Amino acid sequence: MQGVKWLCGVWMTAAVMAAALPAGAQESFVSTTREQITLTIYDQNFALVSERRPLTLKQGRNEVVLLDISPMLDTQSLWLQWVGRPAPAEILAHTYDMGVQDGDSLLRRYLGKQVELLQYGSDGRVIGVLEGRLISMDANRLILEASPLSTIASAVPQLPRRAIYVNPQGTLRLPVEADMPLIPALRLQVQAPNEGNAALTVSYLTGGLDWDADYIAVLRGENALKLECWATVTNQTGLTFPNARVSLATGVAPPESVQVAFGRAESFEWRDRPAVGAIARRIVPQPLGEVYTYPLAQPVSIQDARQSRLLLHEAPQVPVQKRYIYRAPSLWANAAPGIGKEVRRDKAEVSLVLENRKEHGLGIPLPNGSVRLYETDSNGTPRYLGTASLSATPVNQKITLQVGQAFDITGEWQPLRQKVLGRGKVEYEVQITLRNAKSQPVQVLVVQPFGGGWTILNSTQPYTRASATAAQWTLKVPAGGATSVRFTVRVQSAQ
Repeated sequence: MQGVKWLCGVWMTAAVMAAALPAGAQESFVSTTREQITLTIYDQNFALVSERRPLTLKQGRNEVVLLDISPMLDTQSLWLQWVGRPAPAEILAHTYDMGVQDGDSLLRRYLGKQVELLQYGSDGRVIGVLEGRLISMDANRLILEASPLSTIASAVPQLPRRAIYVNPQGTLRLPVEADMPLIPALRLQVQAPNEGNAALTVSYLTGGLDWDADYIAVLRGENALKLECWATVTNQTGLTFPNARVSLATGVAPPESVQVAFGRAESFEWRDRPAVGAIARRIVPQPLGEVYTYPLAQPVSIQDARQSRLLLHEAPQVPVQKRYIYRAPSLWANAAPGIGKEVRRDKAEVSLVLENRKEHGLGIPLPNGSVRLYETDSNGTPRYLGTASLSATPVNQKITLQVGQAFDITGEWQPLRQKVLGRGKVEYEVQITLRNAKSQPVQVLVVQPFGGGWTILNSTQPYTRASATAAQWTLKVPAGGATSVRFTVRVQSAQ
């Protein structure tokens, strides 16, 4: 609707609060005070909100209007509890008014109603006013049935008294109607036996709140690293939650009725890193059924349209072992044409192995997330080494972070011969050579997978059975040198 603006009356700003109420709203109690806010945020883009609302009730029938409710409220999840016993009143019914969510939703409320269109001259001043009925609107077209209310500039040609206007140029002026809710509000019909103060706990599920975990790992030499676990909380509800007690939960699916926030236009802002001591360095996860929640030790404010970074845990000195793995190509139970004519060269993988133990500074259920790995060079300048994935890890379990490939460690894989022993049965002789260009010796785990059942007939180095489909060797490779293993294996398909 290019060229058309809308203005909800010159009194809009002052009347927003009153317009949230229905006719006769002077008898309503409007609640904007929110106390003891708690949030349980799940990693599936929804959250459980709970807060206390102080109310003042009169004897008899009351209408209570709760403002500052999430626009993405799941109305079927609403749970209302009076504080104290006996209950000071009875809740008869409740209604949720979604209010005006955008310009289109506002105009839809005025279809068939009287509006005014202000027309302007080249100097920006109003030169005329059309008064009429809004009969149609969509994303590209607005149609009015209107007639001129006044013409201020004589240069404007005389218009017919009544006409249909398609996409007229100007600004729509919309009257504020007392029975039209402009902002989201939860209305309660309450029957109170006596006049007095009361407190109501309001709990509900909402979409638009999400979190995920990530990690910052800084290598400290060859045998240790500093590990920080961070939570990134994203708030797209349209509502701020000040001074909230926050718990983060994983692994719970959202109910079908929860709205999921996609494509909101606001830009997100990163909150500053908390000051040292502002948030506990060690959280104490709490079991929730078969999963865990991660409660923050201090209240935090979760601002709307922001991503908040919250420090969950910090372990300053975690023992770590660097492991190099060379993965050889598979050997199959069917003959491979051309085998023995080429040498295949590949770099070894680099992994960091640590344990989730309390004595290592960890010892908590770790949520899954990406790990960004850094190291400082001899000048103290930070260097980025790569990103690995950390799966959800229980206490006392090993963690293996695959961080990339080793530039100085390569493997050469060369099948020397093959012999077909029958249908689905082949015998191979293979040589694997590891080369180390580093200035210090390394230990490399060699993994040889097989496409079928296998039996190693002989090997120049000791091996172990890694699984039903793989053998492995642990080889020491000297600095600037090489180490080889040659073996003969029989591979056969399942009968």
